[in-house]
Amino acid sequence: MRRITLYEFQRKYLSAIRTEGLEVTPESLQRFFEVINGLYGREHEVLSLKYDTRRGEYYIKAHGSVGFAYHLGEPGFMIQVLPRPYKRDPDEARSLRFFLSLMNLSGGLGLGRREIEEAVSTYARGEGGVHELFLYLYTYLLSRELFHGLYQEYSEVEEELRTIRGRVLLSRLARRPPLGREVPVRHAVLDVDTSLNRVLKAALEVVVEVSAWEGIARAAEALIRYFADVGPLRQGDIERVTFNPLNERFRPIFHLATMILAGFGKLSRGGFTAPGIFIEMDRLFEDLVYHTILTALSGKGRVHRQQLLPHIIRNASEIEAKMGAVFTFGPPRPDMLIQMPGGRCVLEVKYRNLSVKMGEAWWRKLVRSSGELYQVYSYSRISGGGALIVYPRLRGQYNGWLPDMFDEGVETFSFFDGTPLGIVGYELSHIGRDVLIARRGVVLDGKIAGNVRNLLESVCVLNGEKV
Repeated sequence: MRRITLYEFQRKYLSAIRTEGLEVTPESLQRFFEVINGLYGREHEVLSLKYDTRRGEYYIKAHGSVGFAYHLGEPGFMIQVLPRPYKRDPDEARSLRFFLSLMNLSGGLGLGRREIEEAVSTYARGEGGVHELFLYLYTYLLSRELFHGLYQEYSEVEEELRTIRGRVLLSRLARRPPLGREVPVRHAVLDVDTSLNRVLKAALEVVVEVSAWEGIARAAEALIRYFADVGPLRQGDIERVTFNPLNERFRPIFHLATMILAGFGKLSRGGFTAPGIFIEMDRLFEDLVYHTILTALSGKGRVHRQQLLPHIIRNASEIEAKMGAVFTFGPPRPDMLIQMPGGRCVLEVKYRNLSVKMGEAWWRKLVRSSGELYQVYSYSRISGGGALIVYPRLRGQYNGWLPDMFDEGVETFSFFDGTPLGIVGYELSHIGRDVLIARRGVVLDGKIAGNVRNLLESVCVLNGEKV
């Protein structure tokens, strides 16, 4: 099956796609994208079809999500979207390694660094798209847990037995002839045919069906033998799965299984489904920044996510009640509020590209829009502290003119009234060297952790003034 590869926010013209041998029409793409956006779009579209009036042709554009989807009509093809900071990187493996690391951190997949490297290496050796990484990870993680055995739980069954066990069903026994040899009873048995196991088995069957990697398909087929006594997926199984200390080890695998089942149309979601998985990169990047700040503080401060601040309008609730209308839908919620011994600051994470084309010239910007400055300034004044904005940065390729937040002595700025302001880039090339994304957080080199703390101290103030 042919593959269309884009990076976030990249345009690709239909003429270029047709040059690659894929004949698609704007009408079929529009229907395809409507389904994808309806399933995976939240605050923005995943994919869109636009018309360039200057060039007189259509183009497709990827937005802020990374993942893949299949077009099962004619022609059949797969479209995949990769993280934008690595658009100019000739080694596709680096973008996939970054994406998997963030998935591991946010989704709690429990992968180690070597396991991520093995997944990316397997992808590089094989054929197919990004979806093969999900199938590989699912098969690998499940095989690791099945080494310790299938999950079992007690369930009640009714049987006709010659020996009494459990509870005798007296109402049924009373209707029997007195010489009947078997007694109707209800008792509990330890069974593997559980909702959780049925979900895991169904996802394995999908891997066998769709994976182009022969080794992964064979491994999944071998694992299915463990589920010989497990029945087919039933309606409502996913909703019935609950976790306890005995099956908690399967939680990340269950999340992957539901993604695979939903992504490949095995769950009924009403109407036409488009096999695929898309994940919003801004949420993953925010998780990365949060865990980095948490590690850098190392108990010398506190980080609060989505902390409620007082409403930006004084006496807002009374005014809204009187007017019968609202100013905003709720009070401000900065991405993070950081409290340190010397004061506090708000931190906003912006997963944005700061290179903007105006006319025929490209301009480097320090913020994407003036609205971002207005936002952090109002947040900082309400909280009584400073402000910090963090963008992604990749040296020589993406937002490279921003100060690296991991460097020593990062320059900061101030608003017109003296309120401290920091605008920095999270240098992605540090990942894998002195910034390690671990299973449950981020591990930092001691020196750069100290540099991040110093940066936070430079913008964390009390009531607009240094303590």
